[in-house]
Amino acid sequence: MRALLRLTTQMPDRGTSDRPIDFHRRLPGYAESPLVEAPRLAEMLGVAKVFVKDETSRFGLPSFKILGASWATYAALRERLGPPADGPLTYDGLQSWAAPLRPLTLLAATDGNHGRAVARVARWLGLEARIFIPNFVSPGRRQAIEAEGATLMVIDGVYDASVDAARDAAGGAGTLLISDTARSATDVVPRLVTAGYTTAFAEVEQQLSRTADDRIDALAVQAGVGGLASAGTSWARLGRHDRPPRVIVVEPEPAACVMAALAAGEPITVSANQDTAMSVLQCGTVSVTAFANLHAGVSCCLAIEDSWATTAATELGACGIRTGFSGAAGVAGLLAAFSGPFADPVRQHLGLFPDARLLAVATESAAASEHAQPA
Repeated sequence: MRALLRLTTQMPDRGTSDRPIDFHRRLPGYAESPLVEAPRLAEMLGVAKVFVKDETSRFGLPSFKILGASWATYAALRERLGPPADGPLTYDGLQSWAAPLRPLTLLAATDGNHGRAVARVARWLGLEARIFIPNFVSPGRRQAIEAEGATLMVIDGVYDASVDAARDAAGGAGTLLISDTARSATDVVPRLVTAGYTTAFAEVEQQLSRTADDRIDALAVQAGVGGLASAGTSWARLGRHDRPPRVIVVEPEPAACVMAALAAGEPITVSANQDTAMSVLQCGTVSVTAFANLHAGVSCCLAIEDSWATTAATELGACGIRTGFSGAAGVAGLLAAFSGPFADPVRQHLGLFPDARLLAVATESAAASEHAQPA
C-alpha cells in the first residue's frame, strides 16, 4: 500500500451551464440510484456515518458508465443536429433525431463497462458501435458488450493500447469516438463523459438534503483514468458551500496512474501490466482532461492491494450492495485509510475524527464483475 498526501488549490472554472442530470431525467427508465447508509462500516471505521452511492444499476446496465456515455454522445450529436424537442425522450424519438447522421459508428476503448454503455447508447440511437478492448478482458465482459450489438476489436497489450487503437480508427469517415480518456487537453468528448458522471453527485446532494444533516467530510472514489474521480472532486469542491469534503482517490497498487501523475505534477504513464482483481481500474495513464481537477482538489491518493477490495466487497454485501472488487474500491480505500499502515497520518491530514461523515461510491454490480479478473 502507498499513500500520497497533498494540499489542494483553487478549482478551475467549469465554464458551462449544462446540467447533465436534466438530460438523464428525460430518458426512459431514469431513476435515482440509492444512497445507502452503512452503519456496520461506520462502526468498523470508528466514524459517525458512512454513506455509499449504489451505482450498481443504471438504465438496466450494471454500472454508472451509462451516465457519461449517454451525455457525451447526446452532447456531441447536439452540436451537429441541434437539440431534440423539449419534454420526455423516447427511443423512437431519439432514433428519428439521429437518423440524418446515419450511417454512423460510435467507437470506444474499454476494459468493460464504458464500452458496453457506448454500445447501449448506439442501440438507443439506431447507430452502430465498434468497441476496442485489451486482451485481458474476461469472456463475460466481452459477451455483455457483444450482446448490445457491438463489434469487438481485441487489442494485444494493456488498456492504453486499446485507447490508441480506437483513436486511430476514429480518423475514418462515419465514426464518432466516445472516449472516456483524453490524450490532449483539447479533447472535448472525455470532458463530456466526465460531466455525465456528475448526475450521480447531483443526486447525492438532493438525497443528503432530505436528511437532518447533509454534511460530508470525505469522499472516497476509485479511479481508472480518473473521470469519475474528477466528477466527484468537482462536486466536493464546487458544489458544497461550507467546508468542502476531502477527496480520497483509490487505485490498485499495480496501476496507480493518478498517484503517479499527482506526484509528478503532470500526466505520466505507469506500466499497468500486472494483474489486479480490480480489473476495470487497470489503467496506465490518467485522462488529461481529468487531471486538472484532480491536481487541484485531491487531498489523498491511495494505491491498495487486492485484499482491501476483497474485504470491502464482503462488507458492502452485508449492507445489501452486491458489487465486485473494482466496484468496492472506494470503500476499500476507506478501510485502508482508517486501518492500514498509514492510518494515523492519513486521518490527521484529512481531519477525520470520530464524528466524521464519509461517502463512497459502489461503481458496478457483482454481475458486471463476474469472471472479470484478467486472464
